[in-house]
Amino acid sequence: MKKILIILLFICTSLQAEKIEQLSWFNLQEILEDDKLTYKIIKSCVSLNSAVTELIKKEHPDLAREFFQTANYLYPFGILVLKKINNINNKEAEQKFFSSVDNLTDDYINFMIKNGEATKSFFEGTFLGDDINFCNEIRAAIETTLSESKKQE
Repeated sequence: MKKILIILLFICTSLQAEKIEQLSWFNLQEILEDDKLTYKIIKSCVSLNSAVTELIKKEHPDLAREFFQTANYLYPFGILVLKKINNINNKEAEQKFFSSVDNLTDDYINFMIKNGEATKSFFEGTFLGDDINFCNEIRAAIETTLSESKKQE
């Protein structure tokens, strides 16, 4: 019986590790050239920022609001990319994106809680701090691109 539990724990941990992976390994050029990678990065950034929002909102509401704003800023871009990849309408893309983000947010929350129990920190010993910075860079790149395109109009 112990062997079965150990195997199940290993499988569940492996499945979670597949969903949560380091985002900061990618570079902006790779993201721009691959819509599926763009979708994956945006979905992960929205989920990561949403998870941090949930975990810190009681103790640090102002900081949580900043994470929430980043998640909400990136959210519609995830829908647009998914719509393009799957050639589906906006409503269907929004439903799929919401469900996918919701599931991944739960995975991030569980990952951070587990890490917090071991290290007393949601981020210590993980790549999540780097990923938050990476997500902020993605947001800044989108903001800059939109700002430049408005100037050209």
